[in-house]
Amino acid sequence: MVITIGREYGSGGKYIGERLAKELNLKFYDKEILERLSKEENIDLKLLENTDESNKNSFWYTLAMSSMSYSDSVNSLTDLPMNDKYFIQVSRLIEKIAKEDNCVIIGRCSNIILKDNPNVINVFVYSSDVEFKIKRKVEFANLDENKAIKLMQKKDKERAAYYHYYTNEKWGARSGYDLLIDTSKLGIENTIDIIKQYAMKKM
Repeated sequence: MVITIGREYGSGGKYIGERLAKELNLKFYDKEILERLSKEENIDLKLLENTDESNKNSFWYTLAMSSMSYSDSVNSLTDLPMNDKYFIQVSRLIEKIAKEDNCVIIGRCSNIILKDNPNVINVFVYSSDVEFKIKRKVEFANLDENKAIKLMQKKDKERAAYYHYYTNEKWGARSGYDLLIDTSKLGIENTIDIIKQYAMKKM
């Protein structure tokens, strides 16, 4: 069993993933993916973190926001910008992890990377209530309200651009997921229960 979780910033996606992993006896992968890749490929962890679903100044973000196409910008693996090489390495590691472990994987286009794997359940969690997300970040990340709002806008924009650039799909679109859940309406605990029930029935 592999559960991928895409998430809006502040919607509770990481916490939900951690709880699901614990309650379903699955391994949990978020930053652990970067740490493992850093060790296996001898890549500076800070370099990986700077390209991880973010970094507004990176090459992929510039292309995603421009009219240039991916195919026009790179011709071969040796021509790939560093950020794109890292994405390929992360993708290969995610495929490897999905073969090795029953697990929960957070973000990183994992729903698309594993789209041909029949044992994968793809979930996207979001919140239609902005205040819900802000309150979670104020309470659990110790952010003041203004910083929480700025980070929420920044992170979601960067994740959407990253996802579109590497998949040519819209981040959070229903075609990419088995379940899309509004955590502000259902609550975190009910969201966890629904995903668990779905997983049990599918598997």
